[in-house]
Amino acid sequence: MIISQNILGSFEVSKRALQSHQAAMNTVAHNLANAATPGYTRQRAELAPVAPMNGVEVTAIRRIRDRYLDFALLAETQTQGKLAAQESLLGRLEGIFNAAPGTGLSAAMDQFFNGFQDLSVNPTDPVLRVAVRDQGQQLVATMQGLQGRIQQLKDDLTRQIQEKVTEANGLLSEIGELHRQILGSGGRPTPNDLLDRRDQLVTQLGQIIGVSASDRPDGTVQLVAAGGGVMLVDGAITTPLTATINGSTDSVDLTVGGLALTPSSGGLAAVLDARNSATGAVKQAATDLDALARTLIGEVNRLHAGGSGIREHSALTAQNAVSSAAVPLTAAGLAYTPTSGSFTVRVHDAAGALVSTVTVAVTAGVTTLENVRAALDADAELRATIASGKLTITANSGRTFAFGGDSSDTLMALGLNTFFTGSDARTMTVDPTIVADVTKIAGALVDSSGLVHAGDGSNALALARLRTKLVLGSGTQTFGDAFGALLGRVGSQTRQAKDAVERQAAAVQALQALQQQTSGVSTDEELISLSESQTAYAAAARHISTMREVIQSLLDAVR
Repeated sequence: MIISQNILGSFEVSKRALQSHQAAMNTVAHNLANAATPGYTRQRAELAPVAPMNGVEVTAIRRIRDRYLDFALLAETQTQGKLAAQESLLGRLEGIFNAAPGTGLSAAMDQFFNGFQDLSVNPTDPVLRVAVRDQGQQLVATMQGLQGRIQQLKDDLTRQIQEKVTEANGLLSEIGELHRQILGSGGRPTPNDLLDRRDQLVTQLGQIIGVSASDRPDGTVQLVAAGGGVMLVDGAITTPLTATINGSTDSVDLTVGGLALTPSSGGLAAVLDARNSATGAVKQAATDLDALARTLIGEVNRLHAGGSGIREHSALTAQNAVSSAAVPLTAAGLAYTPTSGSFTVRVHDAAGALVSTVTVAVTAGVTTLENVRAALDADAELRATIASGKLTITANSGRTFAFGGDSSDTLMALGLNTFFTGSDARTMTVDPTIVADVTKIAGALVDSSGLVHAGDGSNALALARLRTKLVLGSGTQTFGDAFGALLGRVGSQTRQAKDAVERQAAAVQALQALQQQTSGVSTDEELISLSESQTAYAAAARHISTMREVIQSLLDAVR
């Protein structure tokens, strides 16, 4: 009986050896088959002795992973996703401002000021007046074109955010489904291929929206959004992202389960920052361009409004409306705010002789449009009315009028005798009065006796000299300087982003190489493992064959 039990036990030892080394060879075969499969992790059959002296068994088929390295690589790929998105959008923004030599905003501003310079030499030349108008319209078209392309980029970023949210939600759904399968397996056998697929999806998700990952004992990972601490994945439960356009703040709001989220890494972090933040690349560029346009409109209109064309006005309606004629001009919703001062209107007869002079005093915070209307209307040669919040000045029959200076900026604010209308790059246009009649371009100034001389180009010269006036950057920049600074900043940001992407790519590649050394399939190593398992398998098979011979000898002896 003892001999019989020993023989049976020996057979059992060999059987376990055959099964265990067969499993080990199957694992090697699986590794070799997936040597080129993206995201595949090398697996190993864990062998352990069966006590007491009962052979060997496979305790687990384990993935060879360094989770510390995995999580470090996950963090770096998330940073890479953010930097790559930044480089892409900054490259597009730089492309908006890069123009061929002789074109673009710098050239348009130069041509505009050159036009006034030429007009100052020969103010009565109709060809030069048409050129000034056309150059003004070209400047407007260039400014509006730039702002329009920036707005298009903003719209594209909005769509990109929505697309990335949709992609992220798809990945979250897949991760949740894989977790359900992993939990359903009960860990027997270990669902290594499901875990590999899950880890791939987590990496893809992290490149979109940064996540913090932590392993759970049941084989799932818990994912929390980086930068917000909001749970995205907990076991098989996932919470989708939602992107909502917020018109009141001109932003795209990202939420998870109703909680606001501002990601700190991943592509979404870069796109949301550029799209939403006032200091983000896109909004900052739009703001700077608007500031340039607003200042240009204001400075040109301030000078132009106080000058006169070679043909005076018989009637003129303001371009800008007040919210109420009964409230102070400073609180009437005007884009440009009047200050304390005064402006003068000179009325002339058909021969150009001065007939009357009206000086309207303006006190900031006190004077209303109705006050202005009443002061003008008090002159017997003028009639002033208000309709739909706009002031209209009309001279009596046979009379014309010109403006003799304005220290209050009221004319500029109301849009009376201005060259431009609007207050930013999007709304900027050439005043319809100028478009219709270039003789109204105010190249001259009313002299001290209240008269306008046809050959006077002093105001045109003052307008041309705005080119070199320090009006931006707290009085440190010309228009050209300010635009050059905008171009320089965008270009510098683009170069820095490109350098950062290259450095980050090197960091990611270094970690990927380490991960490949740990988790990747080495054909040479697998063949060595295969040879070892084959040898052990053959030895177990030989042992069984030997035991058969022993049993046969015993049986023969009994007979």
